[in-house]
Amino acid sequence: MYTKVYNKKYIRKNLNMPFRGKNTYENCYKWHRQNNGTCFYCYEDKPVAYAFVGKKGICQECLDHFKIGHVGTDRHVITYLTNQCHSHEETLKWLKKHDLKLTPNGQKNGTHYYFGINNMGIFNNYCAIIYGLTDIDTVNNATKEKIMDSYNEIEIFKNGGIRIIY
Repeated sequence: MYTKVYNKKYIRKNLNMPFRGKNTYENCYKWHRQNNGTCFYCYEDKPVAYAFVGKKGICQECLDHFKIGHVGTDRHVITYLTNQCHSHEETLKWLKKHDLKLTPNGQKNGTHYYFGINNMGIFNNYCAIIYGLTDIDTVNNATKEKIMDSYNEIEIFKNGGIRIIY
């Protein structure tokens, strides 16, 4: 049996399908408006374990195998799964355990600021622009988009709360 998925490709429906992480930014609100299943990750119509856009979200199978791919895309699930963390250190440890590469970007009033890196190669190549040492207008629009997609700003609060800017 085959099912149509978001990017108009057909995949084999399989209950033991491996988790399909998101490695590029995908707008979950745009996905929600289309009829592409109830799970944002496998695109199948399954009961959701955590709904983050209307009655759609992530199914239990995908939640059980969740891996961070793109911080901006995965922000709802990351926030949900880190709700059990009660300190900055716990949240930071959870993010690192789930293979998110982080670089510190300061601290103010107990809030720690980080860059969550989606694409290390692009991030490293354009650090001067990302850190404001070089004007972003020195690159074309397509490169600007790649640079902005290579990381997401993350705030981790003293109480473990997290805010992901996308």
